[in-house]
Amino acid sequence: MNIVKGECCYEDKELEIPVIVHKLQALSERMKDSSSKLPHVKSDLSKFLSGYNGEKSLEFHLTFLQNDLYHILHDVRLHDGERFFQIDVLIISPFFAVIAEVKNLSGHITFDGKFSQLIQTKNGQERAFPDPLLQVQRQITQFRAWLKKSSLPQVPLHGMIVMSNPYSVLTSTDYEADNLIVKPPSLLSSIDTIKKQYDKPFISQKELKKLTKQILIQHELDERPILDRYGLERTDIINGVFCPECKSFPMRRIYKYWTCPRCSCRSTSAHLSALKDYYLLFGKTITSKQLREFLMIDSYQLATRLLQSTPT
Repeated sequence: MNIVKGECCYEDKELEIPVIVHKLQALSERMKDSSSKLPHVKSDLSKFLSGYNGEKSLEFHLTFLQNDLYHILHDVRLHDGERFFQIDVLIISPFFAVIAEVKNLSGHITFDGKFSQLIQTKNGQERAFPDPLLQVQRQITQFRAWLKKSSLPQVPLHGMIVMSNPYSVLTSTDYEADNLIVKPPSLLSSIDTIKKQYDKPFISQKELKKLTKQILIQHELDERPILDRYGLERTDIINGVFCPECKSFPMRRIYKYWTCPRCSCRSTSAHLSALKDYYLLFGKTITSKQLREFLMIDSYQLATRLLQSTPT
């Protein structure tokens, strides 16, 4: 049986919490504490949450762009014919498009052009990251390939590195792309500077709408099973219904209620959160046997009732 049915269609791709964040939250809560891979999962969850918060900090500044001139799409994932690529923020106008790579890093950030890396110094420790300029350049190449594959007009493409953390200190050494590094308050002025390079549009408003529509149609979520991503087995996951009050588990099904043996909380709907976890970890379909095992109940009739009463 399907746990979740139906999909929503949107005219614009607005910023929302990525599915990977929801999956990692469910996974981190249901992994056994003894698992050696739990720190890796929690580290990735922190990284993806930081990325989302970085993009969220841009929202206010992006609202000042003309609605009739710019289309803004967040977290676009497309296939260029050979491989998938993901763009943090894509800003499209009839004149040009901007691919923005957003980094939400704190501390002292150095852009090292000589060795093509980004170095974060924080709390006396240094950590190296790939050069975001190389990421942007690769995304531009792949987006051009996607436009060609989709028989869409080749609008001029510009890259931008947005350092969203307001407290980070930025420096660079031998970095030729300093002009591409911006903080959110200067994002609009940087876009205006690009706009001044063009006297006339490359595509019409009608073509712009077609381009945006095709991006939304061809955007694909990363549907790889989250357990496969970390080499986990079904046995690594904790079964049971979590208490909505004290978060202990498993709650026991007594008559019409889920009852917590620790705090005595009673709920008629606590299983819905567990079913959401199942969906995020294992997919949209579930059998009666799988439901009984996951919710830790014995009754086939109860399992059937719970499935039938689950909102879709």
